[in-house]
Amino acid sequence: MAIYQQSKTLADKKIWELAKEHPDIDFTILLPPAVFGPLVPNFPLTDSQKSIGTNYNLSQIITTGTGAYPAYPLGHLADVRDVAHAHVAALSAPPSPGRDKRFIIFNTIFTWKKVADLIRRDRPELANRLPNQDLVPPRLSDAPLDTTFAAEVLGLKEYIPWEETVLAAIDVHVAWEKQNGLGSL
Repeated sequence: MAIYQQSKTLADKKIWELAKEHPDIDFTILLPPAVFGPLVPNFPLTDSQKSIGTNYNLSQIITTGTGAYPAYPLGHLADVRDVAHAHVAALSAPPSPGRDKRFIIFNTIFTWKKVADLIRRDRPELANRLPNQDLVPPRLSDAPLDTTFAAEVLGLKEYIPWEETVLAAIDVHVAWEKQNGLGSL
């Protein structure tokens, strides 16, 4: 994770160096946190669990076992459909003189406990695969993120409810299991 984060930071710094060298080009960066949600129809899944993309990280709540919560540390999420909407909106966003066009695309901060409670409520058939209710979940990243600039320039004022995003990600994992003959897990 540290290498991934460092590569993103270095890429961000490099793009703004290029922006200063080429002021005639309108550079934009979208900064979503962990991206979860449905896959496009007919997305080619393989026998690798990681073929479901970043949903893999969220689905660990039903694959880690009942004795522990996943070790995944990020508590910020965005729905893939909101991120796609942001990309389209960014294509027609006007230049922002005097300000870098860096947009945080972010829905909410989640906790593993809230995710487990949601799945127990809305996907009760998976409840026996969730961490035991008496376990204390690990703390996830929860720093506040400011999405005001994205709301003002891109019009992103409302996001898909986090519950819909989480359930879509879990449903992707369950579909992957069925495709690979693992539906009885």
